Amino acid sequence: MRALKLRRVDSRLHACTQAIERWRRAGRAAGLGRVPDRSGLIQFRAQGDGGDWHGLILAHDWLHRALPSSPSWVGRQSPLSSIVALFRAVPRPLPLAVDELRYSRLTDIEGIERAWSPTHDVPWLDTPRGRVWVTRLPPSGSVTEPLGPDTWLKSLPMRLLLQLGVSELRAARLRRLHKGDVLRITERTQHGLLANRCLGVFTFTEEGLHMQPSVADADPPIPLSPGPAVDPSALMVRLEFVLATHDIDLAQLSRFIDGQLIPLAADAARHIEIRANGRPVAVGELVQMEAQLGVELLKVYRDGSDE
Repeated sequence: MRALKLRRVDSRLHACTQAIERWRRAGRAAGLGRVPDRSGLIQFRAQGDGGDWHGLILAHDWLHRALPSSPSWVGRQSPLSSIVALFRAVPRPLPLAVDELRYSRLTDIEGIERAWSPTHDVPWLDTPRGRVWVTRLPPSGSVTEPLGPDTWLKSLPMRLLLQLGVSELRAARLRRLHKGDVLRITERTQHGLLANRCLGVFTFTEEGLHMQPSVADADPPIPLSPGPAVDPSALMVRLEFVLATHDIDLAQLSRFIDGQLIPLAADAARHIEIRANGRPVAVGELVQMEAQLGVELLKVYRDGSDE
């Protein structure tokens, strides 16, 4: 078989092109080009929640736009060092309306001459203070775009899993489960999970469930430490108690996160699914056992069949 002939993509140029398209979709004038071969540039690093990015702007152009009422000769005769000092002193020298370029502060502000400017094309963005050339884009993982009201992604199917809690059980005990046994939920979580991520914590109401947003991970990593060989039957198996699952789309998910009640079937308490290491092993009824919740088993799955 002949080797595939693949089109090569320059990762830097591709990232620049994608950024320019996002800025244009946001209604901003943007493009790709060389930094002008002129003296008097201000370079800076912008620090924001999404990561740092680096930029350049023409010093005299910035000064003219920042002080539009000053005589034109002021800008032409002002030395670069004075403009840089003013740029540092202004609290927000660059108003930027593009989310991914929002910053909390500017650092490493320096005046540079043409010999130090980039020799390759870089993305640029027009701002009320002049054109900014972005010499280093923010990290790609920091870029997010809100879902528009008519986007097709709002109908993308998702599965929301409502987890009551978790327990651990020895593998040998798991093999001896029978109908009528009761498994205690030793750790109540009440997490709403989507793609193995915790969206929030739910609480019970008379009308259904109420979700409170959370950014915590559903399954925080457990540090591993070496140890002696053990009997497989003595290994602990993680049990997960699932109250319900809902096949929803992103539009419904957004409403749940915003506080809309999640409907719950009247007999949901009799259909609690128990999963061992992610695999369904039983179904039971949620019961109260002293201070803890438990699940009395109604069905136990063995080799694909019900008991």
